[in-house]
Amino acid sequence: MSGQSAVTPAAISPAPRRLHDADLVYLYDGSFEGFLCCVFESFLQHEIPFAIWTPERETATLYPIREIATDHARAQRVFASFGKKLGAETEYLVTRDFLSGREDKELLLLRFLHLAFALGPGTVKRMGHPDVAPLYEMKKSLDWEVDKFQGFVRFTEYDGMLGAVIHPKNYILPLLRGHFCGRFPEENFMIYDAVHQAVLLYQNHKATLTELAAPLELPPPSAREQEFQALWKQFYDTLEIKARHNETCRMSHCPKRFWQDMPEMQGC
Repeated sequence: MSGQSAVTPAAISPAPRRLHDADLVYLYDGSFEGFLCCVFESFLQHEIPFAIWTPERETATLYPIREIATDHARAQRVFASFGKKLGAETEYLVTRDFLSGREDKELLLLRFLHLAFALGPGTVKRMGHPDVAPLYEMKKSLDWEVDKFQGFVRFTEYDGMLGAVIHPKNYILPLLRGHFCGRFPEENFMIYDAVHQAVLLYQNHKATLTELAAPLELPPPSAREQEFQALWKQFYDTLEIKARHNETCRMSHCPKRFWQDMPEMQGC
């Protein structure tokens, strides 16, 4: 009609929803697929929750809690988008950092993903960005701990099988699997992560990772095993040049939190 301005579709369509901080908590099962479903929910609702908890980390809060169910199809859609839209480097970094022991890892990863999907594959290179830098901090912690445990894991013989106990800050068993399976291809062994209640079992040339419902009780070492451990400790103590003992240097190379699982360090 003459004398009236035309109304365009853009003028009547709703404005796109903006990403906002939401006063609520996501609760998920702690699995990687469960986390991917949290990512799906966050993008669907255009929101960043106050926190993302697992049942083990759930605590009293004044914020409402939204339970995020694990949906395999949704998780697959989200994971496929990493490689397709963000690149292999981002996919690798997010997958690896999920193994971090930081309690806020999910929120840090979620903030990064919102930024990455907005800016594209190059986001992972912006190491100085406040939403990118924490991912490299987590990766550094993981890499450092993997390197240390590759050298500091100590095995004990239990009825023909080698067993070791570790107390890592991060969930590094998946990252240790390749190293130890390649190092002892003809042995049967297990590595028990007493912090995350998980076991890496290698038997008959096959490796499996299992999460436990309760702590694993290992039998005491046999008398023969105790003799070997005593000989190993004696060898370790004999090698030291007493006049050049440097406790600070020793702890910088082998931090004290590793000592509880190393026979040669008992009594130090």
